[in-house]
Amino acid sequence: MAYGIVIVLTVALAHFVSAIPGPVDLAQDARDTSMYNLVNGYFRIEARILRMENPRGTTRNMVPCDVLKVGKCDTKVSAAIDWHTPNYDFGKDSVPYSNYVLIYDGTGTSSVNINQTIVKDVCNQATRKVNLRIRAVDKDILSENTIDHWSCFIYTTTPPAANAAAARWSDVQTTAGHNGSHKVTWQYRWYFIDRNQCQNSSGSSSLVSRFIPFAG
Repeated sequence: MAYGIVIVLTVALAHFVSAIPGPVDLAQDARDTSMYNLVNGYFRIEARILRMENPRGTTRNMVPCDVLKVGKCDTKVSAAIDWHTPNYDFGKDSVPYSNYVLIYDGTGTSSVNINQTIVKDVCNQATRKVNLRIRAVDKDILSENTIDHWSCFIYTTTPPAANAAAARWSDVQTTAGHNGSHKVTWQYRWYFIDRNQCQNSSGSSSLVSRFIPFAG
C-alpha cells in the first residue's frame, strides 16, 4: 500500500515539476507588465483561422510527412484561445491539448483552407495578452507527428470594443511557425460583454461557426 502511494506521489510530482513555467516564460510575463495595459472584466474573444500554409508537406523538423507521397500530409489542425498563460510552452505548461477545438481534419493535403471561427469568454478575469494557439499534426497509423505550432498574439494595445456592435475584425494577420515555410493566416475581434452573457470554460475554446465571408 505504502509503495503504491509513493509511486502515485512520484508521478504527480514529476507532472507538477514539468508543468512549471521556465525562466524565459516568467521573464516575458514581467516584460508584458511594463509593456501592455491590463484588461479586466467580462469580455469575449473571437478568432478566425483562415488558412494554413505547408507548401512542401513537411513536419516541424522539415521532414516529409509521407515518404511515399512526398508533399502530402494527413493533416489535423486544432486551436485554443489562451488568455491565462500566453507566454508558456505548448502542452501541459499552458492549455492541455485535450481542450483544443478541432478545426480541420483531412488526408493527402499540404496547404489547406480552414475558415473556422472559435470563441472564448473571459469572466471577471484580467489579461495583458492573448495567445491564439494553433496546432497542426500529421496523422499516422500509430502516432501523430507535429507539423507545427503557432502562437498568434492579440495585444491590449488594441483594447476590446465596448460591445459586439462596436467590434470590428482586425486586418488579416500572418504568423510563421517553427518551420518558416509553415504559416497561418487569421484575424480576430474582441469586445466587452454583460456578466450574464459570459460562459466560463477552463482554458479552452468552443467552436462558433464556419467563417462566412463579409459577415460581421
